[in-house]
Amino acid sequence: MTKKVRLGVWLDPILDRKFREFIAQQYGKVSRGLLSFEASLALQAWIGTHKSTQTELSHKPPNPVPNVFVVKEEVKKYLQETFGYEQIYKVPKNHLILAVSSLRGTDERTIRKWMKLFEKYKVIKWVTPNVVEFL
Repeated sequence: MTKKVRLGVWLDPILDRKFREFIAQQYGKVSRGLLSFEASLALQAWIGTHKSTQTELSHKPPNPVPNVFVVKEEVKKYLQETFGYEQIYKVPKNHLILAVSSLRGTDERTIRKWMKLFEKYKVIKWVTPNVVEFL
């Protein structure tokens, strides 16, 4: 048996409920060990999709400038209120542009500036040319 360690995390109640419903649907019940098992699988899948296969990152990415982080949270809140997202993971480019322009100004240079800052400080990642993922 592999040694395990305790991982304490805080989850949004909606995400917790959906996770438990998924497990109940998958196994017919939520019993001892299934939460840990499915959480381990989810983390392994997430790491697998975000880990570079060619090289490992030897340095930590820079911490976001506090203002960039604040604007990111404002954008996420705007998206939730305007478009009804429950969780903000991947959003269309036009929704992100609308949020930035509503919060920071409609000038194209301002929108470009915030998109570049979000990318520079690893707040967003482009999934496709028209879909962005919040990190």
